[in-house]
Amino acid sequence: MAVPADGKPSGLTDEMDEAVHSMSAIHARFLYSVVVFDDRRLWERDGATSMSAWLAPRYGLSKRTARSTVRVARALKRLPRIEQAYREGRLSWDQLQPLTRYATPETDALLARKAPSMRPAALVREAKRHERMRRRDAEEAYRLRSFAMWPDPELPVMYVEGALPAEQGEAVRRVLVKRMEEMGREERLAGVPYEVRMADAFVEVMTSEQTGRAAPATIVVHAQAEVIAGAEPAAGPVLAETEDGQRLASETVRRLACDGRILWLTESDGRPAGIGRQGRAVPGAMVRALRFRDQGCRFPGCERTTWVQAHHVIHWANEGPTTMDNLVLLCSTHHRMIHEGGWQVRGHPSKDLRFYDPADRQVGIRALPDPEEAPGAFP
Repeated sequence: MAVPADGKPSGLTDEMDEAVHSMSAIHARFLYSVVVFDDRRLWERDGATSMSAWLAPRYGLSKRTARSTVRVARALKRLPRIEQAYREGRLSWDQLQPLTRYATPETDALLARKAPSMRPAALVREAKRHERMRRRDAEEAYRLRSFAMWPDPELPVMYVEGALPAEQGEAVRRVLVKRMEEMGREERLAGVPYEVRMADAFVEVMTSEQTGRAAPATIVVHAQAEVIAGAEPAAGPVLAETEDGQRLASETVRRLACDGRILWLTESDGRPAGIGRQGRAVPGAMVRALRFRDQGCRFPGCERTTWVQAHHVIHWANEGPTTMDNLVLLCSTHHRMIHEGGWQVRGHPSKDLRFYDPADRQVGIRALPDPEEAPGAFP
């Protein structure tokens, strides 16, 4: 760049202005793509649990930045004038984030004119003022809270009824919806009603350990231990069922046995011959070490730190040890994907852990250009 005699770079300010405008336009296009990608739930094909969980590992974003990106992108769908101001470079990202927390379609045009001249700190304060208004309104409903359960005198059911202030109700709803999603999407795809899946989530949340770690299962195995070892015959009947005769997929049995207490029931000529117990639950001290090391589910981009389960990379039935070098934490959704969904996890939990979809495609990474072939952006 040419430098004039007075020592001031010629045209440098104009060049930076043009770069900022270009970045805003490109980023606005990126936010639009995020909304389209999210609306179509295309992140599911890579095993992600949300749009932010997909964005974070793919583009090296923090969880906070990924969540903020998705939130702002969704907000801009109903704020066309503010979106235009950002696209044209009249609003910065630091202005846009707090602005989209309180802007509405009714105030869209007004704020698109006013916000460019406001400092980010002022926009943050305004957003907080709106949040405090909502909290004051919610306090009035606090005294109306109630919760009750009672049994039906004739049917084997329990009724639940309650009323919660909006913010508490939303907090409970979010926990239940999150747990419902963690339980898998097979039920949703199969058309199981939303209310039924929420009931299942409610029961699981209320009956799980207070630590957020799902209570280890007790599996009753009738005869064929080959199911646990993954050595069941390809044809013919296979015994894999619950105590009351509920049929289970072999893969489901192996998933439950990853960190479960196994109750063995051997049979001879159709009659029980003996009962024995063999503990396979991961010890509490090892679970704490796993939580410290993994900080939650290890699937790329998954943000879940609760409701996680210990998974044996090499199943213990195949002589895989219950050690830190063979254990990894997975949420229930991704644990089910590994066992029932045909996904695979390879590598060492403390070094190079990789996940592959059923087509043997590694997920959670993106193809980058060869540094020697990519054009340089800087002199």
